[in-house]
Amino acid sequence: MTTNPILSIPSPWKICDVDALLRAGEHAALDRLFDEALAASFHDRAAEERYHAALPADLQGCTGAGAEGLARLRAWQAARPQSAHAWLCEAHYWFHWAYEYRGSGWAGSVTDLGWTCAHACATHAAVSAMRALEREPTLWNATALMMQSVSAFNEPDWLTELVRSGRGPEAPLVHDLPLDGMSPEAREELLAMLARSGLQADERIACPSSAPAALPSPMQGKKMLTGKQYWMHATMQIHPRLFFFLRQCIWFMQPRWGGSHDRVRAFIASPACAHLDEVEKDRLRHEIWRDDYLENEVDGDDDPEDVRQWMAATRQRAGEALHPYHRWETLYWIAKSHYGRDERPQALACLKEAEVHAPIDDDHAMSLAVLLACQLEPQDPSWLGQAVVRSANAGECPAAMILHGYCSLKGVLGFVPNEPAGQAWLELARTRAPGTLAWNKLASALRYGGREADAFALATMGQAAGGDSCDYLLGLFHEDGVHVAPDLSQAVPYYRKTAEDGGNMGAYKLGYACYNLSLAAKDPAERGQLMQEAVEAMRKAHEMGHTDGLEGMLMFIGDLNEIPARHRYVDLVREHAQQGHPAAMAALSGLLADPADKQLYDYRESVRWILGAQAVAPDDGYVKNMTRIHHEDGLIAKLNFKLHRKGIKAHEIPGADNAMV
Repeated sequence: MTTNPILSIPSPWKICDVDALLRAGEHAALDRLFDEALAASFHDRAAEERYHAALPADLQGCTGAGAEGLARLRAWQAARPQSAHAWLCEAHYWFHWAYEYRGSGWAGSVTDLGWTCAHACATHAAVSAMRALEREPTLWNATALMMQSVSAFNEPDWLTELVRSGRGPEAPLVHDLPLDGMSPEAREELLAMLARSGLQADERIACPSSAPAALPSPMQGKKMLTGKQYWMHATMQIHPRLFFFLRQCIWFMQPRWGGSHDRVRAFIASPACAHLDEVEKDRLRHEIWRDDYLENEVDGDDDPEDVRQWMAATRQRAGEALHPYHRWETLYWIAKSHYGRDERPQALACLKEAEVHAPIDDDHAMSLAVLLACQLEPQDPSWLGQAVVRSANAGECPAAMILHGYCSLKGVLGFVPNEPAGQAWLELARTRAPGTLAWNKLASALRYGGREADAFALATMGQAAGGDSCDYLLGLFHEDGVHVAPDLSQAVPYYRKTAEDGGNMGAYKLGYACYNLSLAAKDPAERGQLMQEAVEAMRKAHEMGHTDGLEGMLMFIGDLNEIPARHRYVDLVREHAQQGHPAAMAALSGLLADPADKQLYDYRESVRWILGAQAVAPDDGYVKNMTRIHHEDGLIAKLNFKLHRKGIKAHEIPGADNAMV
């Protein structure tokens, strides 16, 4: 396959790089670009899409900078007081941070303090949106943002009153932050949370004194519109021929937001959508399929009859879909479903069918394409190569750009060697998606696709590019012998780096690597150092959330040979033993059973704790092993264990139902 120089790749920004222009002080250019985009959005569907999607995407550099980004936005407002888009960008800034504080997505883990900050940001977003609409009555993006905001964070009373009566609050707004009576720790935590976005606890926010003239009356006939219904109506009054905003409205009509699919269908059939063509109406109907299926992936545990029905319904949707991307999306879902049931030939066939309709735009999809094509068609890379080129040229998939660059550089998978093109594609990937996980995904796919040399080379390149988890992957490659001789000592530096960067799996693997190396070490000092690192790595894995980190740490402490090292950890082990952790009980029993340790040795206490471990987890492998090593290793040991066991009363044995645990 001939590899031409990079074609014209779509810009990563819809309209412009807002943060770069803000840093350069190009405020007039920002106003000109966004004003032009707003005007075009009334006349062209592509321009509408670009403008609708622009601010969340184009503001990423600014929103990600937190308080510093906010300061740059306010410098824009100060330089151009009549700039509507300067205020609209601030509204989007605050809406972004409201979602950050509420944990994005379903917000299942958000704290009360997080919700407090989120509502404070939503207040700022609403005020900024009204300021923007005061300056530009055609700014439909402002009311569209309010529809999202009140759906997610409810509508504050002052805004409801502003819409109903046309009058703003007489006094400035203040945040309802519960600083009084807070503990010093909680107060410090809240202030740190506020500082991330630039919120100020004592801030007074001046609202518009009256409603912007562009806002319609909430009374429609005899019905008073409120909340998201009002803001949807207001947006459509400003721009009656919108499509992409209506698709967003559909999301908030789904069952998860208290609506229903019947309501979605009725809305599409209503006069509100009469201006849409058939393809656009079908694009709205497609949201029903997405709500039912998109995030519900099939796996091998699902009932076969359920899977058959889901696939049939999705295949029907693929046949009905009038938009090419929806055909790709549904067929790719079927491909993933086949893969989840280990039906790999069917998965590849469906993936090929999907790719006909639209270029692959997803790193996971590209990695799956690499895996399946390399496994099932190792001698014929033609389809994969063409799919990589199409996807890379579409400019949406970093994995495709990486693969295009690598294959051009190395002349593999049917690509003709072309170093300039290869380096250019790789540089584009590094620039567009710094630190992306795509390097790791592709290298893993190549490994299991039987191309270990390419997997190792790509993972190495990914590590140099700062690719997410490439250190961890190279550790696995050295441990497992992927393209290199298996060598656990070579894996350790990669696992250590992953752990230092906050990866709990890296810390966990580092713990076991050090532990296993310690078993083979002949030098006692080296053995002790490795065991110490194993314990600390597992402690770190536990602190970073690895579910097996605590158990690993406790087991490794139980295997420490150096007596001073044991003494450093015995209180930690005892604490977890008293909480009923079986591995802690067994480890503590082992520490207490060594007669060489004059300070800790207490055989009766050791027996008591191993009996507690057996009571809590009788089938646990570590508990059985510690029993065998310390209490049943030989006839005399068994007799001694039996004798002491008889002397311990039932109420003395630690356990879940025992008051001493």
